[in-house]
Amino acid sequence: MKRKKILVVEDDNSIRMLLSCLLSKQYEVTTKKNGLEGMKWLDFGNLPDAILTDINMPGFDGFSFLKNVRQSGFFSSIPVIALSGTERSGEMKRFLEMGGNDFLPKPFDPSLLFNVLNKHIGDKQQ
Repeated sequence: MKRKKILVVEDDNSIRMLLSCLLSKQYEVTTKKNGLEGMKWLDFGNLPDAILTDINMPGFDGFSFLKNVRQSGFFSSIPVIALSGTERSGEMKRFLEMGGNDFLPKPFDPSLLFNVLNKHIGDKQQ
């Protein structure tokens, strides 16, 4: 069975590495350090099964990234899940209203992360 692809967009190198390490046991993982790099990767024709993105990144933040993903017809149905160090309810509400699929606070519980991914992309490899 082909492994599902996850795009991780995160500016914090240690969190990016942690996510890659955790997820690569079950998924094919690509990491990018900001929303602009994530969009460039998508624009090259890459099509992940799900996207995990940080919200607060310098420059092209998670909201801008989500907006671009949702406005592009080709990627608009990909589940986008936010990981954010700020648990402001307004931020979560805004992300979900903009078309985000889920929101996990940092630090995150790995089992919850896998449950959320399973909910959105139906991975049965666990």
